[in-house]
Amino acid sequence: MFVLLISIVLALIIVIFAIQNAIVVPIDFLFWSTDLPLVIVIFCSVFAGALLMFFLALWRELKYKIGKREIKSKLNPIKSNNSVEEKIKETQTDLIKKTNDEVNKEQFDNKDQQMISK
Repeated sequence: MFVLLISIVLALIIVIFAIQNAIVVPIDFLFWSTDLPLVIVIFCSVFAGALLMFFLALWRELKYKIGKREIKSKLNPIKSNNSVEEKIKETQTDLIKKTNDEVNKEQFDNKDQQMISK
């Protein structure tokens, strides 16, 4: 509702502006010449400025996203190196556990053999 009220107020301001600036003015650009209402000239100038600002903001946003993507691609090898290091640590831990299990099994087997021999 608030946006609708703001839109109506802006539309009324634009209508008043257009009525007050309906004077026809000569426009000369290079070899081209014409007569247009002043309101059309002002609106076209504002529209051209807004369009220029939109494209500059779009270019800046794309540049930011491309830079962000490049940073992520540079960080990905670092992450993969970290995962390799983590896998190495896991493998070492597994090997230590297996070795401890084997040592415990051998000790248990030795005790069993000693008891059997007695």
